[in-house]
Amino acid sequence: MAPLRRRLLIAVSLASALALSGSACTSPGGSGSAGDGKGTIDFWSMPYWIGQDNKVKDLVAEFNASQDQVKVNLTQLEWKDGRDKIKQAIAAGNGPDVWLMNNGLELDYLKADALAPLDSLGYTKADTDRYLDLAQVNEYEGELYGAPLYFDVGVMVYRKDILKKYGYDRPPTTWDELKAQAADITKKSAADGSKISGWQFKGMDDHVNAINSTWESFLCQAGGGLTSPDYTKSTQNSEAGRAAMEYMRSFYKDGVSPVGTSALNGFIDGKVAMFPFFQSVIANVEAGGEKTKGKWAVAPMPKGPKSGCSMVGGHSLVASARSDDLRAAGTFMKWLASPERSAQYMDFHAIFPYRTSKVSPQVKAAIDEKFKSEPSWFPIMEQLSRNSPDLVLQDRHAWATRWEAQKASIVAGVGGQVPVDKALASIDDQVGKALNAEK
Repeated sequence: MAPLRRRLLIAVSLASALALSGSACTSPGGSGSAGDGKGTIDFWSMPYWIGQDNKVKDLVAEFNASQDQVKVNLTQLEWKDGRDKIKQAIAAGNGPDVWLMNNGLELDYLKADALAPLDSLGYTKADTDRYLDLAQVNEYEGELYGAPLYFDVGVMVYRKDILKKYGYDRPPTTWDELKAQAADITKKSAADGSKISGWQFKGMDDHVNAINSTWESFLCQAGGGLTSPDYTKSTQNSEAGRAAMEYMRSFYKDGVSPVGTSALNGFIDGKVAMFPFFQSVIANVEAGGEKTKGKWAVAPMPKGPKSGCSMVGGHSLVASARSDDLRAAGTFMKWLASPERSAQYMDFHAIFPYRTSKVSPQVKAAIDEKFKSEPSWFPIMEQLSRNSPDLVLQDRHAWATRWEAQKASIVAGVGGQVPVDKALASIDDQVGKALNAEK
């Protein structure tokens, strides 16, 4: 591990390079200084329990009530700037002991030796062998640094009522079927005055950041990748990249998907028949109440020319390598990211990160019951089986630059504002410079 001074210098330079604004947050770190004899740690988190912001507070309170050795102080942040506040505090040397991070982890922290490997936190090989293979997204140079709370995968959500109205008894399973069904629904609904968009790409509408996961799913299905195998070259301006973008662009060129129509809001209002996103969007669909109740379902992503893969997401817990009490940090992480808690996260359709064959009979029974009671789990788990860690491991490199570049270039290329080749070349140019800076 690099000396502390080197790690701090790297962290500070990274924060400066990313032009993070605002004053650094302060946190005392794990010092056991509460005067109660407990190991005290600070946990900073965004409200990851979708739809119930207070759930994380409740879980921390439950942990504290169960413990006589460890106490956790929670700082709950907002999604809009929480990641930046954590990074600022880490760079200033006064960040949390444990915090929430995207699955795949951020390369800045890994290269700066800012994260503690799980084995230094009390995790054994038996503990980590229970994870799904996708947990490899949290590996770096042979070490596992993140304890997954849950996974997300890109799926397709569709309106059963709309498909049935226009003569379809099942959702599309391939790109060709998707385009044909969507075009047919758009055309027929225009003729009868309903004016329904058969399909809309999430991210071309109400939340442009979503275009990143949408795009990377379709790029993957076309057989493309984000980088070369050694992560040194951006590879989106490829045959697969052009095929994926031309396909997406055809929906707007042919008038199947009107520009500016919100995928989620349109779906809830019955004006969009199908759209893709992480399965966690189910919570938003269910919030539509009577507008959506009993009228929708989930399906795996339609298969592209090469595969039916999709983007992988979700969240993990990580700990600071500088924590004063790694034992206490590990105790908390093993509790909050345990099979027992991860089974609860399935209530907001989060994917259980463990092999069910390697958890207790009680937990397995609870998971089996959730599977039986919710029909959406079958297509979600089918989609999970199609995915690998590869895309997430590629995305880790030059992540911030790529996601900003894609938001501009993918929307412009798919919308027809710039030629496809130019849009993809722009991404490769910007990301290529960032990859060169990583060397």
